[in-house]
Amino acid sequence: MDKDIKISIAIPCYGMHGKGAEYLDFNLEKIYNQTHKNVEVSISDHSIDNLILNTIKKWEKKLNIKYNRNKHNIGSSSANINNAIKNCSGELIKILFQDDFLYDNESLTKTIKSFDFNGWWLVSTCCHTNNGIDFYRTHIPSWNEFIHRGINTISSPSVVTIKNGCDVEFDINLIWLMDVDYYKKLFIKYGNPIILDDITVVNRMWENQVSNVLTDDIKNKEVVILTKKYETN
Repeated sequence: MDKDIKISIAIPCYGMHGKGAEYLDFNLEKIYNQTHKNVEVSISDHSIDNLILNTIKKWEKKLNIKYNRNKHNIGSSSANINNAIKNCSGELIKILFQDDFLYDNESLTKTIKSFDFNGWWLVSTCCHTNNGIDFYRTHIPSWNEFIHRGINTISSPSVVTIKNGCDVEFDINLIWLMDVDYYKKLFIKYGNPIILDDITVVNRMWENQVSNVLTDDIKNKEVVILTKKYETN
């Protein structure tokens, strides 16, 4: 049965200071090597050149890729993720940031086998890398009621898989806390996530990722916004 389940991988793409095409190519190779083959890749491209598109052309005969040049709300990660998800047709939708990647060839198989279709969302264990080769800091996700304050015990959206038909979206007005706000909304609507205590995703750490370039003012402002949103009676 598992082999018949179509899983879509939603990848929001950007130029990433010249690294975008390189990271996407690495990511697509990991997807191509998966033992589960009923896979669709939905790419929403916010880049301003053709480097992402040229990379996709390299893989379009090997992978089932839906490509969309997204000219709306350029620069908004939330808008780009929402667009990638919207174009998915699989029964399950795996969110995967462009610079992150699947841990091993069984990552999708493990995700599908662990997904309880009575629920709506799954979060898996991840680890981290600086170079795409050496891994460190394994993180097992967990839920906490104050996640909206920025106490992110789940990790990046790359660890999330949702059932198609989920109508929760990322807030385009948020940057720093767009992920924990999304998790809070999923919890309110659908309850606790399914926890997969097995590494399926690697989060890439590099100098120009959002967590390293945002100012403290933006971060603190968003904490205040979400605290008021979820804690005001």
